[in-house]
Amino acid sequence: MTRMTTDYNAIAQQYKKCKEHPWRSRIETYSLMNRIGNLEGKRVLDVACGEGFYTRKLRQSGAEEVVGIDLSEAMIQLARDQESRDPLGITYHIEDACAESARQEFDLVVSAWLLVYARNQAELSAMCRGLASRVRSGGRFVTFTGNPNLYTFKDADYRKYGFSIRRTDHAYEGAPIVWTVHLDDCSFEIENYHLPIEAYESAFMEAGFSDFAVHLPEVSPHPQGVDDGPFWSEYLASPPAVLIDCVKR
Repeated sequence: MTRMTTDYNAIAQQYKKCKEHPWRSRIETYSLMNRIGNLEGKRVLDVACGEGFYTRKLRQSGAEEVVGIDLSEAMIQLARDQESRDPLGITYHIEDACAESARQEFDLVVSAWLLVYARNQAELSAMCRGLASRVRSGGRFVTFTGNPNLYTFKDADYRKYGFSIRRTDHAYEGAPIVWTVHLDDCSFEIENYHLPIEAYESAFMEAGFSDFAVHLPEVSPHPQGVDDGPFWSEYLASPPAVLIDCVKR
């Protein structure tokens, strides 16, 4: 099990609310769903599903079956409450992503902000083995995750997007990266950890994946046709997150 410093049971409601930040929809959701592509007829697992934001979106986008798992009891309860109010046929389980499964039945495994909690190569490898154990041969894993090159963006200021990032003076394995998420009435912190991109590729290849690829995020067109490109220019020039896509051998 990967032990997270951030207590998601304590911040479950605030974390759910921060999904309302424009960058979450205009960049994160847009980029992840574009990368995933056609979901029709697919069996999909959302790992580290939180309150079910992407789990529901995956189902609404055409997936035949969707399951969500998360380590946080409070997050899973929020997801189940939403499913009770507005049922989509999704099931949720309290489950550790690092625990290996014998099922290997999903066509697609998706995750937003899972890999950032690996503090070293061993924990990352355990995550990748857990992911590999849940996806069928030929299936895909797609994630939106922290950018391993974040340390090269020394002068980037993300405060106008609703968050700020605090890093150590230099990059090293497991270096803490603290995101402060700013809401209208409060702020909260989430601690991530740095690993180089080579560590990610190695862990996925060893776990049985191939076609490892990293993609930069994109911003969606403004819904009212407004040219707001300059507002997003700093995020896109110094992206704090990337997408990883790979295929199970």
